[in-house]
Amino acid sequence: MSTKGQPLYKDLGKRANDLLTKEFPTENKLEWKSERTGTNTTLEANLTQKKDGSIVGTVTPKYKYKFSSFVGNFLAEVNTKKEVKGEVSVDNLVPNLKTTVTVQSKEDEVFGILAEEYRHEHATAAGSLEYGKVKGSTLKGSVVVGNQGATFGVNSEYFIGASEEISLKEFAGNIGYSTPDFDVNVIGKLDSRGEEDKTELGGSFYHRVNSEFAVGLEVAVDAFQAASNKAKLAFGSEYKVGGANDVIYKGRFDTTGKLQLSLAQRLNKNSKVLLSAAIDTNNLSGKAASTFGFVLSLND
Repeated sequence: MSTKGQPLYKDLGKRANDLLTKEFPTENKLEWKSERTGTNTTLEANLTQKKDGSIVGTVTPKYKYKFSSFVGNFLAEVNTKKEVKGEVSVDNLVPNLKTTVTVQSKEDEVFGILAEEYRHEHATAAGSLEYGKVKGSTLKGSVVVGNQGATFGVNSEYFIGASEEISLKEFAGNIGYSTPDFDVNVIGKLDSRGEEDKTELGGSFYHRVNSEFAVGLEVAVDAFQAASNKAKLAFGSEYKVGGANDVIYKGRFDTTGKLQLSLAQRLNKNSKVLLSAAIDTNNLSGKAASTFGFVLSLND
């Protein structure tokens, strides 16, 4: 969609989250992407070696279409575990509105998701309904309002059981401020997914120091367990070498003692390799103290 304005709730604090979670693979993967100029068609395929040693292959054709005043995308995904996914999205069927319909089979279940996203200069709204799973349906909704870099957002998730009972699974709020080089967010969340409700307070911070170096952190603490030293803190940094990001170094460390390092190296315009290691610094002699990941990306 062409309308620019406030982010969706899922994108609040995204730069800090991406810095701390992406490019740290724990599995081995070979991926290939082919994009045909002038056809609006893309084909992606990958082979992934899971932690248990099994290998899963996935093929994903995508097609971008335009009809009258609106555009959209279609994708289909199938893997060697016999899981199938089909998705159609339409932008601007109604001005500033994106509609996505997904049908998916996974773990012997077939279910569908209807999602809506509305963007405006000063506000965004999103909602989705996941229907068809044996255990019940999930309803999600969020709203973000903001102006001049300041944002306030709320997000909620409800579970609708087989007997039509509705229960709140998550409610969260986010207050943030963003500039092209800086993000800060304060987050409060009530999580009812476990046996007991958990009220979490926290935040995230991102700073792009210059075109080559960026830092970020996330912190969270259970509001009712603050005195028991259960705060979680993760800190990470990223350093880019070369004007075209030919080499990217990343590091991450958190209060559980987990250290993660990664190196992304562009071999040429059509290939890239990503190496990652995760080390449990509290249990260096343990059986799974260290894990490694490898990704080779090819395109034509």
